[in-house]
Amino acid sequence: MNEKKILRSNLNIQNENLKYTEDNISKLNHLIKNKIICVYIPLKSEIDINDKLFGYQKILTTYLDNKTLKICKYKKPFKKNKLNVFEPENPTAESEVDVFLIPGLAFTVDGKRLGRGGGFYDQMLKFYPKSLKIGLTSNDRILKNIPTEDHDIFINYVFTNDKYYKS
Repeated sequence: MNEKKILRSNLNIQNENLKYTEDNISKLNHLIKNKIICVYIPLKSEIDINDKLFGYQKILTTYLDNKTLKICKYKKPFKKNKLNVFEPENPTAESEVDVFLIPGLAFTVDGKRLGRGGGFYDQMLKFYPKSLKIGLTSNDRILKNIPTEDHDIFINYVFTNDKYYKS
């Protein structure tokens, strides 16, 4: 969709020293407590709070398998895949996930997400309709509207550095 391409090109995707408030970290940890969570290994332009998460049952991440995003155990060492995204070097497949922490270039307060344009997360998330989906971003990446397509999956919560929104 052309509108999404234009939005992506106009966004400032720097994340230099972005800090989440202790209050927001606490609220996020409350949502993931005793749950199986799937995190992402952040790119430089994505929010990195993995070291602030606690209380979860098991931690997973994603890996690319024949152009499909799949779930695996979060286990070092990591390697860059063909999209320059880090993933476990030897992924061990998993299928049960209670909560997804999801990166995005931008979000709306009602749960729309602007990704990088490959549709990988949307393809994967459609198989987990009951899992909680939480987007992580900064205040300046909350937009009034993001155009959507039929395949787009909406997020349940969006957390910024000092705010959160339930969609």
